[in-house]
Amino acid sequence: MRRKGFCLFILIACCCLLPIGAYGEERSFVGKVSVTGPETRLFSWLLKNTQPEEARMIIDAPVGSDGKVRHLYFEAKGPRLDGLRVDFLSVETVFNDFGPLESWTDEGPLEIKDVVVGYFDATMTDSDINGFLRGLTMEDDDGRWSSISVKFVPGGLSALGYYDIKNPSLSLKVELDGKLVLRERSEIWLDRYVFRVNNDDQSSVVEKALRDVQPIVDMKGFLFPVQLQTLELEMGRMRLATRVLPGSFDGISFAYRSR
Repeated sequence: MRRKGFCLFILIACCCLLPIGAYGEERSFVGKVSVTGPETRLFSWLLKNTQPEEARMIIDAPVGSDGKVRHLYFEAKGPRLDGLRVDFLSVETVFNDFGPLESWTDEGPLEIKDVVVGYFDATMTDSDINGFLRGLTMEDDDGRWSSISVKFVPGGLSALGYYDIKNPSLSLKVELDGKLVLRERSEIWLDRYVFRVNNDDQSSVVEKALRDVQPIVDMKGFLFPVQLQTLELEMGRMRLATRVLPGSFDGISFAYRSR
């Protein structure tokens, strides 16, 4: 009798622990995610929106029919945000609402309806930014910027670019040294900068053109809403982060490699 009771206790304990063990198993994909349910569909949707070289997603429980996820962690190596490669990015969010599953398409949710708390940490290099800027032109009413390159240094940056004025037709070489600051918890602005131009008579035109490109980065359009607190610059690298850094946890885990 005592032996039967002990066996029954072991059986119940194993049944209780089984979901935890199952959640600890990670499903891995290479090249493409095989969508088998809302969890893999959500993972596939995040990959489509970030296009990373490698990525991992962890959720604390299966996605409900209401499309809500209580706790989510996502990290990515080499993701692309609006075409800009980021060296590494991690996000942790709490109380996510992706909308009811019946509103999802084959590609995933239509949007993120709500996130109560979001933590963010990302590092980017000046070489990746220069790769993005190569061949890019930015135009305003008076002219256009081209051949822009940047170099991150501790606490600031140096930049070189050409501003082509429409009237009179002139091409100005502009060199700049300055600081970067966070504003509105989502915008990066040039601050306390000095610039040199190869035509002093056009300095006021360049000054206006620099004002017109502010903010130089706006994170309001990022996939997850975040409130940035940290902007750190060191040689060749820039880091953006929230006050609380994201962290992984034990849960239902998915991993991906592009090849």
